[in-house]
Amino acid sequence: MLSDLIDDFERACNDLLMAVRRGDESAVNLIDAEIQPLMHTIFRQHARNRDEITLQLEFFARLAVRNCEDDVGVRRYTGMMKALFDRYLPSAVNPDLADMEAGQGALSDGYDASLHEMLLDSVPERVAVVGLDYRYLYTNQPNADFHLKRPSDFIGKSLVDVMPPELYHSRAKPRLDQCFAGARVHYNYETTDAAGRMYDVRCRMTPFIGPSKAIAGAVIVLTMQPMFAPVA
Repeated sequence: MLSDLIDDFERACNDLLMAVRRGDESAVNLIDAEIQPLMHTIFRQHARNRDEITLQLEFFARLAVRNCEDDVGVRRYTGMMKALFDRYLPSAVNPDLADMEAGQGALSDGYDASLHEMLLDSVPERVAVVGLDYRYLYTNQPNADFHLKRPSDFIGKSLVDVMPPELYHSRAKPRLDQCFAGARVHYNYETTDAAGRMYDVRCRMTPFIGPSKAIAGAVIVLTMQPMFAPVA
């Protein structure tokens, strides 16, 4: 049911894009009127197991990424994600819900990995959280994979130990300082992975607000776009 609704939403978005390209204003209005109710229907669905929880969270994470230039949209979708966390996290430690995933391992079988980490490990973007001392507080699996390391290898390590010092001082640190001062920072650069493949990277830095409501660091999201050599 949930996956069908998400498929319907993605189809509607594709239809909307095609209608916009055709300049079909009537179709745009009709499809646009369907999309918002469908999104709220997806939000109201109660996941039956861990896979559906992840599917639902990934859906709203994709919407937040797609609308990263729209602060209002990002706040809306991350707010919905937070509401889903609040909805499902209690079930992770509630033994009365042990039958939620019969045959798959119930959520109550120990809280070994937070739903936050499940979500961040499942998105394609590389994600990291860096403290005010320029040391890693967290990194997701895609970012660790890019560096051929484990996520745990990053915790407490300084950025300057992970990237070339000249790039740290000329590119990363000045922008982190802007982020620590409250700015949202976007920039692009090129990089090569361990296999020699070239990527255009879009880096987005957002202030990380700690429990005291003060800035405690920066959330870094890296979107990788493969670069292909021109055909001769």
